[in-house]
Amino acid sequence: MSQRRMPPAALALLCCAWTAQAAPQPASPRSLFAPRRAAYGVLLLGQGGSRAWKSFLAEVIRTLSPAVPVEFAPGDADVKAVQKSIDRLEAARVGKIVALPLYASSHSPLMEETRFLLGIRQDPSPAFFQGARSGYKLVRRARVLRPVVLTAAPDDHPLVVEILASRALSLSRKPSDEAVVLVGLAPAAPEAQPDLGTRVRTGAPSGLAEEYRQTLAGLAERVRARGGFALARAAVLEPEAPRQFQRERAEAALRKLVAELSRSRRVLVVPHAIDGAQALRPIRRALGGVFMRCAEQGLLPDARLVRWVEDTARDAAALPGMRTYKDDGRALPDP
Repeated sequence: MSQRRMPPAALALLCCAWTAQAAPQPASPRSLFAPRRAAYGVLLLGQGGSRAWKSFLAEVIRTLSPAVPVEFAPGDADVKAVQKSIDRLEAARVGKIVALPLYASSHSPLMEETRFLLGIRQDPSPAFFQGARSGYKLVRRARVLRPVVLTAAPDDHPLVVEILASRALSLSRKPSDEAVVLVGLAPAAPEAQPDLGTRVRTGAPSGLAEEYRQTLAGLAERVRARGGFALARAAVLEPEAPRQFQRERAEAALRKLVAELSRSRRVLVVPHAIDGAQALRPIRRALGGVFMRCAEQGLLPDARLVRWVEDTARDAAALPGMRTYKDDGRALPDP
């Protein structure tokens, strides 16, 4: 009796079935499209709102994403905006959150309050809340499930020196015959210090403003060397100081400085601010009628500030988490 031979079509189907069983199974559609966990995400903190800010943020996102998720929390240490941005970064499954404060200076109540919101500082800053949010008692802290690293502000970073020098050079004719004056806006919070009466009598600047001016003086000297200018000076305005005499005193000091320099040299005024438009109005009010040239841009817009974000975030991501305090909020400490 002869054996029946399997039809060729059936044999082909049998081979295909055996091959499918032996081959490794492909990933499920869910695993194919599951988001990868990024090593870190970037939380940018700053004012925002202007066209320069929007352009800068778009460029940061184009440069870092999708490998590094980026979120922006606008405002002055606004816990609601910070929380929303943190929630989005955590939803993106980042391993760590690197917060970059785009403030003019690291030495301010605003920076201290940011440290509190992120759980790096134990208590909220009384100076910040007495000035910007008087009436608050219990201060909320952001809820964070990932390790957090907070960097310094741009301060006197080498890229900041380059940007400010380029602003001055854009106004320059002959740097070796010119003077550069960096002008910043002092932190807006008042100081609860017992020597206020002494400062009123002597006309001395507030402690925060003087500390900032000294920082600016060192930065101005580096800008002078970078651009080859004859000399450089620094001044600080206090447009949001609580007392009129403080505001007027700072304006008079700047006007006197620029007027004296302009007698012998061409004076180039450069605002030390993230967004130059923020500083232009108080600078022009103080220097009305004084001969000088003033730059209209601060650190924005400039691709070098995007490089600062990229480089600073990458370096900070290698640091251990700084978050220590994990309560939901604390009352303001007694003054």
